[in-house]
Amino acid sequence: MTAALGALLLSAVAGTASADAAERKQTKRHPVVTSVRPMDAKVGEIITLGGRNFVRGKDRNTVVFKRDGARAVFVKSTLATAKQIRVLVPDSLREFLPDNTSARFRLRVLSRRFSKRFTSSSRSPMITALPRAATPGSGAPGAAAAPGGSAGGAPAPAAPSNCGGDEDGDLLDASLENELGLNACKADSDDDGVPDGYEYQSARDLNDGEQQEPNTYLPYPGKRNYPNPLDKDAGVDHDGDTLTLLEEYRLWLYTLGGRTPTASDLASPTYSAGEQYSIYDRDGSGRRRPALAADGYAKQGDFLAWAAGAGYDQVGLSDLADEWYEPRTPYDIRDSDRSGGAAGTVPAGAAYAPEVRYYDFNDDGWLSDAERDEDADGLTNFDETRGCGVRTYWNELYDKETPYYIGDYGVLQHDDFDSDGDGVRDGADDLDHDDIPNTMECSRNMASGDPEDPRPTDADPPAHPAESFVNPFNPCLPHVRSRTCNRFPSLSSPWAPFNAEDTYFYVWN
Repeated sequence: MTAALGALLLSAVAGTASADAAERKQTKRHPVVTSVRPMDAKVGEIITLGGRNFVRGKDRNTVVFKRDGARAVFVKSTLATAKQIRVLVPDSLREFLPDNTSARFRLRVLSRRFSKRFTSSSRSPMITALPRAATPGSGAPGAAAAPGGSAGGAPAPAAPSNCGGDEDGDLLDASLENELGLNACKADSDDDGVPDGYEYQSARDLNDGEQQEPNTYLPYPGKRNYPNPLDKDAGVDHDGDTLTLLEEYRLWLYTLGGRTPTASDLASPTYSAGEQYSIYDRDGSGRRRPALAADGYAKQGDFLAWAAGAGYDQVGLSDLADEWYEPRTPYDIRDSDRSGGAAGTVPAGAAYAPEVRYYDFNDDGWLSDAERDEDADGLTNFDETRGCGVRTYWNELYDKETPYYIGDYGVLQHDDFDSDGDGVRDGADDLDHDDIPNTMECSRNMASGDPEDPRPTDADPPAHPAESFVNPFNPCLPHVRSRTCNRFPSLSSPWAPFNAEDTYFYVWN
């Protein structure tokens, strides 16, 4: 019995020591943030941080919000598991945000220890400050909307409010908002992240047809649901330019340079969710015609001027037959097909140069909202929201190629020219670190020098140079000897170009 009791005591002591050791080991670990949801949030909303090494429980972690160039804001009111933290975006961030404007805030977590660094730009949320809410009937901005909802998930129209003028700051007069059934005391009646005024103006632009003779600007379509301040439609692309309502709203704010929008800004928005070509003029019949020329586009000039000053107008690329550490050949950053000619010019006897067409996708000489490069980073708005700067675009376009095993190379932002915060603009930066700039890995047809190449069949593989097999999310394409290509693929699921069962396509991208 004595021996058994001793064994039990030894076991208990050993278990306690093991638990203490595990606790000490956990205490030494820094918290790590790997994801933030949503990436577009408003003051007063809850965001969720994914990661590891958090402390379980309520108010046991502190989340630090920091806008570049401003002091940090510490928030202790949190609820967490070991891998997830939920935190309310604090009202104190308003100090750094005028109403109806957005800014990116980097995050850091204090659990048992501080995380080693703030989140990168690609993992840092955009925070919007809408005007403060107030108690109903007070006559102050933000009175609560009427309860209930209408068809399609939209809230019921608000009862006439006691607010007068434009107290909620949405650039619509209270009398008009009351007439339309909006909440004149609340900037965003449907809580979809886009203020009423912007949705109202976009709805007018969308409703402005071209068939009338002579053509006149039509009024707001009050009986329709979209785009509408009473319809949660921030993720909808009403005008068909590939950009959603929220994305175009953010671009409009970006063009204002951080200042508070005015009624004049709203009357002719630089980005409208009801126009594919938001920069336009009108002909003698009152019809719209695009007015932003692709030739001499100022944002391209801005990017190229930055590239020249930063040493990225000429980039050194490795020959695919060489190791990455061997001598490189310099190319103009616009010379996607490595022709070595004068980038941006049409060679003698040729009708086309990929470098000229880069922004103007449909060759009509004008730039749509999707074709513009508002943040002047060398990639169009389309590229950074739906196109070559998005991982799923490549996975879906080349669905018979096995993706690279690293699934997260970050996200490019269409309203931030340096999405990862390293000082290099996104077009000249390199998502997969294979030493080929993102803008030169944006299109296989551009890299081949043959934009009109038809899509081949499985039985008729494309006869293109190996340099054309670009992919900004695979460091082994096109260069299997790049400095970041893992040359020892999994035997069970090898990635391109090591998977013999893959079929390689050229399509119209």
